[in-house]
Amino acid sequence: MDTAIRSFRRKRFILMLTAIFVILFFAIRIGRNRTADTAGENSAPVLLPVHNNFYAADDRLSFRGKVNKGENLYVILSKEKIDNSLVKKILSKAGELYNTGKIRAGNSYLINYDVNGFHSFRYDIDKNRYLYIFRTGNRMISGKIVVIPYKIRIGIISGCINGSLYETLASAEEGGGVLSERLALLYEYDIDFNRDIRKGDSFRILIEKKYLKGKFSGFGRILASEFINRGKKTNVVRFASEPGKSSYFHPDGRAVKKMFLRCPLPFMRITSRFGFRRHPVLGFSAAHKGVDLGAPRGTIVRVTADGRVFGTGYDRVRGRYIIVSHGNRYRTHYYHLSGIKKGIRRGKLVSQGNIIGYVGTTGRSTGPHLHYGLQRNGRFINPLLLNSPSRNPVKKMDKKRFNRSSGAIFALMNIGEDSILNDLLKQIIFKVVLYLVGDNI
Repeated sequence: MDTAIRSFRRKRFILMLTAIFVILFFAIRIGRNRTADTAGENSAPVLLPVHNNFYAADDRLSFRGKVNKGENLYVILSKEKIDNSLVKKILSKAGELYNTGKIRAGNSYLINYDVNGFHSFRYDIDKNRYLYIFRTGNRMISGKIVVIPYKIRIGIISGCINGSLYETLASAEEGGGVLSERLALLYEYDIDFNRDIRKGDSFRILIEKKYLKGKFSGFGRILASEFINRGKKTNVVRFASEPGKSSYFHPDGRAVKKMFLRCPLPFMRITSRFGFRRHPVLGFSAAHKGVDLGAPRGTIVRVTADGRVFGTGYDRVRGRYIIVSHGNRYRTHYYHLSGIKKGIRRGKLVSQGNIIGYVGTTGRSTGPHLHYGLQRNGRFINPLLLNSPSRNPVKKMDKKRFNRSSGAIFALMNIGEDSILNDLLKQIIFKVVLYLVGDNI
């Protein structure tokens, strides 16, 4: 009997404790909700800027824009309804992390707002990094430079020319058309892609492909490439002679870059060759001390080698002209320009590939073109026949390291086209080899 009474009292005590716990739990929940509601009613509404480009993201509003010409970070933030004291904190934190004077027109930015106003600011520095400034509570501001976590896969892009290089690359790989300019620049010392390539020419490119959240996001470094033009194979491989300083070389160690570019224009269309010709204006035969390259008015003209501007001017024969001295017995001449780039004047140092002027038809000329002349030891020679030496070949002390690295990279290219191996196994092999190659690329 006593046992039954004790058992009943124990059960009643447990039930009472459970009931008290349930009542307290719901009382606290109700109290919290009322407090939150009251706070919401009593707090002043946050005024958010109004933009057509606003879109909702979770519990925030976001505005995406592009930096306009002449804008800096202060101007961008001042256009928004952000408290001036907060703007100063954002500018201070951003300045600690990044030189905000380098913010460039055309780059994207993103501003997020929540119920408390400013939440975060993102500026895309480049394709791989962005500046991120954010509120941490109590109007404190923090920030960081975020490296976009791309996953890198190694791929092979190959094809046969059937039309233009752009069209062939675009059909060989989604988004591959953007590589046409990079490949043309890589081979511009060896192949003229406007005159030399033929239907049936082929190429292979060993390249990094970047993925973000499983989606293809763009191309990375070209590790190696092969181009077969009219039966002649030209191979190029990436190699770092010093950590962080990579260049492209041929397998024998010659640098891809040469002392002179093949052509001062982005493309080559010869309208008159070097040597004796019937003059198109004067009507009699005379020596033509250069080559005429046809191009639309305003086409950029690049200096073909490092040097110093020897002179600029205008006369009735050459029209507007530039002469550049290269300090190694060579001078180059650029005639009939429509204009000279601002800052190009006598004594100015210029680097290979710099824009120095624009195609025109000034002086004794029958239409828009560039007359390009090349002197060696004071004597004009045919610039198309110049056997230009390579610049900065692989040093002797680096030759063994270069041979090991380039051999491994070209082996990867062959493995990548092996149809027997599946893609997973190829990627494993790629990662192992690239790990062994290390800083050499």
